[in-house]
Amino acid sequence: MEQQSLSVESRTGTGKSVTRKLRAVGKLPAVLYGLGKSQPITVEPSFITKLLLSEGGRNQILNLKGAGLDGKHVLVKDYDVDPVTRKLVHVDLLEIDVTKKIEVTVALNFTGKAIGIGEGGVLNFIERTIRIKCLPTAIPQHIDVDVSGLAIGDSLHSDDLNLPEGIEKTGQLNSTLVTCVPPTKEEEAVASLAPTAEPEVITEKKPAEGAATAGADAKKEEKKK
Repeated sequence: MEQQSLSVESRTGTGKSVTRKLRAVGKLPAVLYGLGKSQPITVEPSFITKLLLSEGGRNQILNLKGAGLDGKHVLVKDYDVDPVTRKLVHVDLLEIDVTKKIEVTVALNFTGKAIGIGEGGVLNFIERTIRIKCLPTAIPQHIDVDVSGLAIGDSLHSDDLNLPEGIEKTGQLNSTLVTCVPPTKEEEAVASLAPTAEPEVITEKKPAEGAATAGADAKKEEKKK
């Protein structure tokens, strides 16, 4: 990925009252977790918001400028949003060494139309991301997964991926990414939707009730006699 510049400013003080005042003047509180230390800073909220909304934004290398941090390279480590407004309220940045491999999570981009779809099958996506290890400068925005060869009953696993040179997968060994499953039987679908019994119309009197009522009336007449 290409590097982008991020302007930062130092900040003093911590706590909710301090960070609330910073956000009120259009600054986003942040913490830089460096190689051995951490430092409170502020960044431009609109820049981080746009970055996180872009594909692979969390894996974008940022080149810091300002606050005595010029030349440091970071990735977005974590962030918090307001539960009501959904606006960013805090972001954590992680300093990295661009000459050493790191582990990151990358999105899977499924391409093609599976053979099994034409047979009535359905794709069942098990994983939509994969954990990889590579140099920060070699992090891909996504990894393509061609599903066109999948017939009903077939699956694709992480070992089936054609990873770019210099990239290796980590985490679970040969995990299942996507499967093509057979269609649900139409008869079962209809049966599950069909009512188990005819609905009772409460305004109608049941024959048995009518008979029982008539019998009770007859007994009353006999007692009167």
